[in-house]
Amino acid sequence: MPGGFCPRAASPSESNRPYDVVVVGAGFAGLACARRVAERGLSVLVLERQSSPGERVRTTGILVKEAWEEWGAPPRLVRRIERARIYTPSHRFAEIERKGYYFMATDTRRLMRHLVCEARRAGAEVRFGEKYRGVAAGRSSLDVSGTGASCRFLVGADGALSGVAASVGLDRNRRLLKGVEWEFEPVAGEDDCLHCFVDPECAPGYIGWVVPGVGATQVGLAVHRGDRADLPKFVEKIDGLFGLSGRRVLERRGGVIPIGGLLRRFHRDRVLLVGDAAGMVSPLTAGGIHNAYRYGRLAADALVRHLEAGGPHPGEVVRRAYPRLSLKRAARWSYDRLPVAWALETGLVTRSLLRSVAERVFFDGVR
Repeated sequence: MPGGFCPRAASPSESNRPYDVVVVGAGFAGLACARRVAERGLSVLVLERQSSPGERVRTTGILVKEAWEEWGAPPRLVRRIERARIYTPSHRFAEIERKGYYFMATDTRRLMRHLVCEARRAGAEVRFGEKYRGVAAGRSSLDVSGTGASCRFLVGADGALSGVAASVGLDRNRRLLKGVEWEFEPVAGEDDCLHCFVDPECAPGYIGWVVPGVGATQVGLAVHRGDRADLPKFVEKIDGLFGLSGRRVLERRGGVIPIGGLLRRFHRDRVLLVGDAAGMVSPLTAGGIHNAYRYGRLAADALVRHLEAGGPHPGEVVRRAYPRLSLKRAARWSYDRLPVAWALETGLVTRSLLRSVAERVFFDGVR
């Protein structure tokens, strides 16, 4: 890995000791939080149920410019994308770009390995193959079941269906999209453009996409949780644009995406949720990596102040800093209930208006 040797994981015998903080989940939010806590001088343990970093990828892994600036990665793990195309159901499109703005497609599996190494180099301990089984509260510490570890504070960064939230009685995400994505062999001559498809037949509730990734072409759908994500049908519909037929599928992935916004009760005494577990995802774009980085670090700083100097609960600090996203919530309501695709196809929404709206969605403080 760049920047020096990646420290090894500690053995269980080295880990049976009290920690200042235990983080459940070695995703974007958990690693951002753990790294920052370690940088601030506190002991931190990360528990991850997967057996290795990025073993099961559940995200497209696109970084907005702000996320890239928050925590960069080696150039070989990313591909810069400076334009986006928004397609109607009949595949008419409006192309958008903004000078100085870009996205980064990532080799997400290798990116997660890099982030783990960065967290370990900062001083965090990261254990894989450790399933969260609950926590028991003592007078001065929390005992994390089955791990031999105790802590002063527990952070749940374990995804949209958080086990930490369920175990301590915090709110859970109810409004969810489900996503599915296939990685194909890269399309020859593919340009650096993010392709997004409004398609109520194949993607009710969200969109379909094609991403020129790192060593692969990523094709996916996200739909309302109760609908079927028919990716083979979507691939067939767009084959004339990208020539995917006959190309080998390198990997298949899927997962759920919370779109209900920040949970009302995402923290309590000695426990805090961050990232998808707390609903820190844009209700419109369903993007969450930038929020994972930003609020993972912000929560870590607040957590250190709380433990070391009697500062306010980090959940209170995060809530004050987190945007209300009223416009994006309204846009999500409209997208769910109004005939957006019909309006695009009939010309009720002009190409210039589509471009204007899309620029606001993609470029104005993407969260």
